[in-house]
Amino acid sequence: MGKFFAALIIVLLVGWLSPMCARLPDDLSTVSAPAAPVAPVVSTATAPAPEPAVAPPAPKPAPKPALDRPITVATFRSRSMFPVENGKYVVSVLRANRAEVPATGVRMTLTTRMQGEIVERAESGPAQSLAAGSTSYFGLTISTVVLDAILDGPEDRRSGLEWALSYHLDGDAPGSTRCFRLRALPRRREPSGISWVPLGESQKCDPAGTPADAPLR
Repeated sequence: MGKFFAALIIVLLVGWLSPMCARLPDDLSTVSAPAAPVAPVVSTATAPAPEPAVAPPAPKPAPKPALDRPITVATFRSRSMFPVENGKYVVSVLRANRAEVPATGVRMTLTTRMQGEIVERAESGPAQSLAAGSTSYFGLTISTVVLDAILDGPEDRRSGLEWALSYHLDGDAPGSTRCFRLRALPRRREPSGISWVPLGESQKCDPAGTPADAPLR
């Protein structure tokens, strides 16, 4: 009985293993081993360097006030004779503050010369102020007798009228003074107007801070 069961077990084992053996290849050397895992590819390329940050442009400095353009005095052609007040002609000129800042302490003197000699002088009143970029007419007086003699006399460059202006611009050193001088010879125009012969101008001050009495250009 035991031999019978042993034989039966052998038969069953042979029947179970036979299909498996039939599926094995004849040449076991052709069986490939499982593929080895592929190592990850390490890139050797370097990343581009970041571009340097562009600094914003530096702000432009605010323009400085124009201090090199002084107050000027200018004559102008007139179609009529100077007006008369209290026996004197009122002779006006055009003052212009060409600076970009106000002017203070503005004073003006009008000197009349005949053949090089000073015969009359008129001065403005209290110091005035002139706004930046402003223009205005300003008149000082001359005796009618003196001015008529100049108008009727020869064209002598030693004769004529001279305006001397002193002032201070905001932004200048404290206590400093600027000056301007203009000299011109008035001439009669027909029928009753006035024209001017320019005789020179200057921006120099003397040590006392008044317009220098020097040859004009």
